[in-house]
Amino acid sequence: MKGIREIEYKAKMHVLFLLLSVLLVILLMYSDIGQSKKMLWTVGIVAFFVFCLFQTYRCFSYLFQNLIIDELTKVYNYRYFIIRLQEEMDRARRYKRPLAMAFIDCDNFKSYNDKYGHLEGNIALEKVGRALKKNTRAYDIVARFGGDEFAVILPEIDISSARVVMNRASAAIESTVYKTRPGEVTISVSLINYGGEDINTFLERADVLLYRAKRNKKKRMIEQRA
Repeated sequence: MKGIREIEYKAKMHVLFLLLSVLLVILLMYSDIGQSKKMLWTVGIVAFFVFCLFQTYRCFSYLFQNLIIDELTKVYNYRYFIIRLQEEMDRARRYKRPLAMAFIDCDNFKSYNDKYGHLEGNIALEKVGRALKKNTRAYDIVARFGGDEFAVILPEIDISSARVVMNRASAAIESTVYKTRPGEVTISVSLINYGGEDINTFLERADVLLYRAKRNKKKRMIEQRA
């Protein structure tokens, strides 16, 4: 939080400097100093304005990223996931385009935490998030849904093709080295396609299906067509 407060302070200061630069240019326009001096002052103020503008962009970009990115796993957070899911549902319904969604749960993750501690558990979750991002498509939306659960929005894809994507991601997660060896963390997946329902019903379908996958055995993918 301290880092974000510092960035917020810097952003406000740079905005203040931008306004000051504009004010100086206006005053300079109506000043009676010589033309050559006026030109030098103008060049200096414009250079300062551009610098402040760039720094302001960097600050607001950082703040925006922290609003939508999960700090631990570096994938999108729940808030952004819900916003994008609603957008993709609206687009799929309006243009009659396919849309799939996957819910992911790390198998027996409590046991992993109990065995190695929560710090190692956090490292494992970061690796899972990284593997999901790397092994899904560039325009898929990978998010941390909460705890050790993730979700992936897969636009413009049917459930059969989505299965190929999620199988690749699942294999990558299982082959990742965690505390001591690969395979210490595996995932169960529920995979559904959009059938025109509201967002709560869509999410509930995926959640119920994920519960079935976890109840039966680990490393299982269950899919359901609308």
